[in-house]
Amino acid sequence: MMTPTRLLALFILSAFIPTSYAVTTYRCDDDVPFIKATCLMQNVTLATPEDVGNASFSIEMRYVALKMMNGFIAEFTRPLAAHFSQVQDLAVDAMGIRKLYIWSNLEQLSARNNSIRLVDFAPAGVQNRLRSLRLDNNELSTVPSFGRSFNELTYLSLEGNRLEQVALDAFAGLAQLQSLSLARNGLIVVEPATRAPNRPIDQGVQLLKLKHLSLASNRLITVNISGWEMPSLVSFDVSNNDLYLLLDEPQHIGKFGALLDFSYSGNDWKCGWLSEAQLVLRTRGITTIDQDPVARCDREKMKALNGICCYERAFEQELTEKDPFESRWEQLNELRRRYELVQFSYDQVQDADLNLITERVHDLRGQLMGPVAQDQDEANRELVQLRHALDEEKVHLERLELRIERAVLELGQSIDEMHERAVRPKPTLDAVRQQTIEDSIERIRGNIESLRRKVQNYVYETSERDKRIRRYGERIEYLEDQIAEGKLLEYSLNERAEILGSRVAEAYRVIEDFISRNSEEVYNRIRAPRISDYTYQMRRG
Repeated sequence: MMTPTRLLALFILSAFIPTSYAVTTYRCDDDVPFIKATCLMQNVTLATPEDVGNASFSIEMRYVALKMMNGFIAEFTRPLAAHFSQVQDLAVDAMGIRKLYIWSNLEQLSARNNSIRLVDFAPAGVQNRLRSLRLDNNELSTVPSFGRSFNELTYLSLEGNRLEQVALDAFAGLAQLQSLSLARNGLIVVEPATRAPNRPIDQGVQLLKLKHLSLASNRLITVNISGWEMPSLVSFDVSNNDLYLLLDEPQHIGKFGALLDFSYSGNDWKCGWLSEAQLVLRTRGITTIDQDPVARCDREKMKALNGICCYERAFEQELTEKDPFESRWEQLNELRRRYELVQFSYDQVQDADLNLITERVHDLRGQLMGPVAQDQDEANRELVQLRHALDEEKVHLERLELRIERAVLELGQSIDEMHERAVRPKPTLDAVRQQTIEDSIERIRGNIESLRRKVQNYVYETSERDKRIRRYGERIEYLEDQIAEGKLLEYSLNERAEILGSRVAEAYRVIEDFISRNSEEVYNRIRAPRISDYTYQMRRG
């Protein structure tokens, strides 16, 4: 029974307890019909770590799936995940998440349409049960470090993020991966493996169970597939890029032995390469599931090969107009020149300091018989000062590097702003002014397109030159093999001629011995039948 004293104490404590310690309880919404064994939780708002600490979740053990809607969670951290240890299927789409933690018990996870920049996992060595992961439409700039702890992951979608450069070996540890989508990322480079100082450039990648790969709707110009080992690949999508060619022989497309569907429309193919590639596709029975609109080929003055637009040759138009960004390029070059000068000066200072340190060490070693302790302390102080100076120089270089990076970013932003200002309609201008702006924009686009075509043409010519060199090398090897075979044949014929010559000489010797032992009459008797047979044959003729 509660006494008046206890009631008064409870009242006083409740009055002085801060409101931040108030616990907010979230429960499954029973009024909304949803899939069986799925908990639908709405309006979950956790903006700060304090909100997470003050939150309570009432979720029954029978629910193995959780779907959150109409809320906001700034960071889905490990303490928050501890409330859902029994959940195996989690959907947190459009919740404003910036950081996401994936625990080992999850089997399916959908976190689309958030602002995720960082993905964290369980500690290393813990095997995850995740089979499906959808992180579409977030802000990832690098591929999460999956490692080899996701041996059951079969479906991975990273569409609509900010991945500009991807090395496929980032997925090599996913032994069961069957579907991978990197579409709509603005990808510029896709490499088989991450570049490293002690790693070969042409190192390949093995994704032995991958069946579906999408690189659609990016900004790829070329892709080198020579190091890809994907024997199970069924569908391959590279549509809607800026692809000019694949940096490999067209017949190497057929090395994907299980390939059935190949999507490659919406690119800027070179007609020569495209024609050879389509021949390989027809020979292998690989289906093309999309085509370019006819209007695109006509609009961009392209040739159509089996419904796919291509360029017969690169544009030959030269840049005759003045570069509208010439001043920006000059600023960038000036910053780059300054950085190189500072780097050179820093190297000189570093070498001089190292020489000074070495000389000082030698002097101190020569004075060991004197006041060693005092000299050693002074040398240590000098070393500390020199190291401090070196650290300051490093910080200065890092700041300069950041300034250069910011200048490059500002340059890109300025270019985008200038393009937007040029494209943005101005209601106050008359029709003549509007037409002049559109013509200027068209010239700028033409100049940019011409530069891109030249780069593509150079890449193609380089590839063709390498092909010719390989063909010449193969021809030389073939001729050398023919010469070697001819020499062997000549040697065997000479040996046979010598054997036959010896046999003929032996036959002549036997005949001469036989004739010499017999008389002339015997010789004529032997020869007579041959003469008569010949005469009889002449008469019949």
